[in-house]
Amino acid sequence: MSRISETFKSLAAKRSGAYIPYVCAGDPDPEFTSEMVRRLCSSGADILELGLPFSDPIADGPTVQGAMSRSLSAGFKVRDVFDLLSSLRSSGTDQPVVLMTYYNPVLRIGVESFCRQLAKAGGDAVLVVDLPLEESADLDEAAEKNGLDVIRLIAPTTTDLRMDLLLSRASGFAYVVSVAGVTGARDNLPEQAVPLLMRATAKSKLPVVLGFGISRPSHVREALSAGASGVVEGSGLISVYSGLLDKRDVALDRIEEHAKGMKKATSIRS
Repeated sequence: MSRISETFKSLAAKRSGAYIPYVCAGDPDPEFTSEMVRRLCSSGADILELGLPFSDPIADGPTVQGAMSRSLSAGFKVRDVFDLLSSLRSSGTDQPVVLMTYYNPVLRIGVESFCRQLAKAGGDAVLVVDLPLEESADLDEAAEKNGLDVIRLIAPTTTDLRMDLLLSRASGFAYVVSVAGVTGARDNLPEQAVPLLMRATAKSKLPVVLGFGISRPSHVREALSAGASGVVEGSGLISVYSGLLDKRDVALDRIEEHAKGMKKATSIRS
């Protein structure tokens, strides 16, 4: 059983869902990222999604694009993510870490080398958002060899047959995308999110989490009520601190306060 699977099992026993914040590595610099991760973990984050900044993030909206741009402009490189993760582990970060990336950086380093370095640094899973299932055999093999889970995305446009295929080759958890579009905080969960969650949970033997648009405790409660085992928050969290980077202590305090509220909402009542 992977560390991610163990985390979901433990949370289920406590009647709690998983709060999974997305953190853009190096935004605006590695030092801020490290402190933000520490604050998130102490505030209840159960799993971390660490995003590798990329110059052409086609699946991400303006907020995440801005975070990636700040990181890249400050000189963050692909290989820096392994050093950052190793440093987080050395400083006591125990939560499972999913590395979110586009496929180009993986190819540039080499699929086997990328997975080996990720596992050595302390990573638990990889999510490659632009890699079709039909072309992921090399990644699947390298990930399994290095003890990494492979997270699959399920979108509103995913057919039942396609969903079955994705779930058959997923591990860790299944990631349901609430909209057929890019990331971004929203006032309400899209109408298709709940029916899609219900379809996925009926088919999946893995925990199912909901992402894209999660930014409020009410979203968390709605997702868990619909059968999700957890939620991923990215743009909403970035929005909390991105306008306060000239006041870092204030930004970090806001992150901590926000994360505590999101985690509190994961309590599943009878």
